[in-house]
Amino acid sequence: IYFRINNSMIKIYDGKFDKRFASELASKLIENPWSATNVANRYSWPYRETGSHRLLGQIYFNNGIVNSKINDEKLTQTLIDAFQHIQNICEKEMQLVEICSNLQFKGMDGTLHKDGTKDQYAFILMLCNEEVENIGGEFIHIKRKISFKHGRLIQITASDVHKALSFTKPHIARLSVKWVGKFK
Repeated sequence: IYFRINNSMIKIYDGKFDKRFASELASKLIENPWSATNVANRYSWPYRETGSHRLLGQIYFNNGIVNSKINDEKLTQTLIDAFQHIQNICEKEMQLVEICSNLQFKGMDGTLHKDGTKDQYAFILMLCNEEVENIGGEFIHIKRKISFKHGRLIQITASDVHKALSFTKPHIARLSVKWVGKFK
């Protein structure tokens, strides 16, 4: 599915990752440690700790550096390998810039933010570790609302404003993995 709003583009890919892979990935993510260091719209200096909101998040890869604080090297390598599959899906050869994950529970809606620059793409994989249906978790891209679907991959220009909503039912984790890539 492909949409264009003004100069912004969004592509939605369903069924590009095996359901079993998406479920295994969600389980692995749930089992790993989380910290509240994911700050959106950072504006302070030098530590960039102040912004519009904090969520539970994890950085696995940033500008060529694997996060050594992640205790699961196999998970990090799986996420790096998945970026090759993403390039095959969108038929673009890119350099990997960043891999992050987010964890949200009811009431932890994100705020509008950007994931990069105009020359970069962001790919967001929607995940959960339970069967869910019609309980929120939508992805908001500019003014378009995209329904949550386990294993759905969303491609946007990284400079596009967007946010993710949490589920409306308590105690169910909404997970996402974000890859950012730029043309080589």
